[in-house]
Amino acid sequence: MSMSWSRRVGLPIALIVASIPLVLLPACGGEEEAALSPTPATATIEPTPSPSVQFPSGRIAFTSNREGNPEIHVMNADGSGETNVTNDPATDLAPAWSPDGSKIAFTSYRDGNGEIYVMNADGSDPTNLTNNPADDQAPAWSPDGARIAFVSDREGSSEVHVMSVDGSNQTKVASSPAGDSDPSWSPDGSRIAFISTRDRGREIYVMNADGSDQIQLTQDEADNMWPAWSPDGSKIAFNSERFRHADIYTMNTDSLEQTRLTTEFGEDYQAAWSPDGSWLAFTSDRDGNDEIYIMKSDGSAQVNITNNPGSDTRASWSPVMQ
Repeated sequence: MSMSWSRRVGLPIALIVASIPLVLLPACGGEEEAALSPTPATATIEPTPSPSVQFPSGRIAFTSNREGNPEIHVMNADGSGETNVTNDPATDLAPAWSPDGSKIAFTSYRDGNGEIYVMNADGSDPTNLTNNPADDQAPAWSPDGARIAFVSDREGSSEVHVMSVDGSNQTKVASSPAGDSDPSWSPDGSRIAFISTRDRGREIYVMNADGSDQIQLTQDEADNMWPAWSPDGSKIAFNSERFRHADIYTMNTDSLEQTRLTTEFGEDYQAAWSPDGSWLAFTSDRDGNDEIYIMKSDGSAQVNITNNPGSDTRASWSPVMQ
């Protein structure tokens, strides 16, 4: 089953438990990267039906084209109270909440190319932060609220950049001719997980926030994408296509042990953690079109919370439980 436009945006301008020890391979640009030797076994959690779900609290921002073009919407974690907060004829997508829940960064094409904007959580006062003729996409807010990571092709291939929250000090921190994308900050702000195509397909890497010490976390024949760090820093959620369709996995950040959380036929991808780490929101097309689902962090209680004929993707859970 093919992915919709929403999954492809941001790439490239858009574990199968791995054993220790690590084998060091030469890295691009003189860095050293630790490459893992994949093993043929991965734990799988079989989701159990949950006819009555006690929904978590909080708000979820997401991208939807239900009104004709992609816009940023916000809803409660049970799917109620859905509101279009961008209301612009151009494409707006890939929302990312500020740590205090007061603002949302997002990608907008209202200026003719992809730019990183920030707005108040109610959609007011949208401001272009990047102002660059290249495509800038996939914003990710640092935990301290002072910086935003994003992806830009301003130097040719897509690369991870970091800027101050006011748009100043735009700096490239990851460099590979093959392309890097989709940054995700660690909870302490010291590291950034990201996707790179430098080793065959798309794999998940991690680096220090300044771009140093780039380490490869996954090494698999299939694509591994959309990393999302858990609030306590112990896990990274991601999706992998190793069973010919995308499923959501979690990976321990210390042992790199992986667990498969979704097994439904269809594409499950773009996971986002709840503030307390007990739930995950994700995109799934198992019902025939892209919808936002939530599930507990062990893979149980998988529930469609959008139920709309449009395409609903790229969930982002507000860090503030309300």
